[in-house]
Amino acid sequence: MKKVRNIKNILISYFEKEINLNKLILPFEEHNKEINIYIKEINDYILCINFTSLTSYINENRYIDSYFGSRGIKCNIINIFVVDDLENVKNTYFQSELYEEAIFINQKSGEIECFNVHSVGFLNIIKNVVEKSYTRFFSRGKNNHLTMFIILISIIIYFIIGNINGNIVSIRDEVLLWAGGKIDPYIRDGEYMRIFISPFLHKNFLQLLVGVITLFFAGSIVEKNISKVNYIILIICGIFFGNFSSYLLNFSKVFGVGLYVINYCLIGALFILAFKYKSRVNRLFFVFIFSFIVLNLLNSVFLSNNIDNIGSLASFIVGLVFMKGIDLINR
Repeated sequence: MKKVRNIKNILISYFEKEINLNKLILPFEEHNKEINIYIKEINDYILCINFTSLTSYINENRYIDSYFGSRGIKCNIINIFVVDDLENVKNTYFQSELYEEAIFINQKSGEIECFNVHSVGFLNIIKNVVEKSYTRFFSRGKNNHLTMFIILISIIIYFIIGNINGNIVSIRDEVLLWAGGKIDPYIRDGEYMRIFISPFLHKNFLQLLVGVITLFFAGSIVEKNISKVNYIILIICGIFFGNFSSYLLNFSKVFGVGLYVINYCLIGALFILAFKYKSRVNRLFFVFIFSFIVLNLLNSVFLSNNIDNIGSLASFIVGLVFMKGIDLINR
């Protein structure tokens, strides 16, 4: 998830256009600079919004107090800190000699912490603007073209194989074997491409249906939250490590076909996204994830004997590790 680099400008624009805050430039001659604050008269005091930093907010606050105090005007200062490391900045602020009302915004994730803010209405405005700016789940700004391409390829291949099979409801094992289904003895003999071909083959129509539904929802969300290159790498890793782990740990003669290695990898990635942004994700989203896990488990246990649970688990772990790795790299 890319950080919103201009969140300060977004907030300023909203302040000026939507809630009619006026920009006031104070000449801060002692420090050879100007202080830009955004003010609004409320009853018997002036609300002052000050975008600031830890190195300057104390002097700025004192000057703002002095400026309005010398004119007999009460002012209420709210400091807004747009930072990279929310926890360290917040702790330092609390330990300082002077602090006013403060709102901390993590520019990487949009997470918000506040201290001593009395204006709940203003705080909610900040939260709403930031949330809209950072929200990427089902974002219109990004597409799910790669996910739809994988779904389309899977459907086309299924109906081609079904036509060869003479029955599109259920595909015979010998046809799956001919088409490239994952079967361990053949992989041992050097047919490694079966590891990458098998996810796009399906034993029956129901397995295909469950697979593409899961892929559409899980894949669309993940694809919209990471780059296209990372999405492709994630899927390739999910396929390879899922099927290869199955080959190493579960040597058998059972066909392994279906989108399950891709889907469990995406669900693992989705878990990291959901927990990372849990403050802005509805609880129903977690129910949604859990429902698809149950749906795929039921499909593997009761409806199809061509889904490898070891491969599913390995793919899920790959999704967790890969997405967590992206998160750590982006910090």
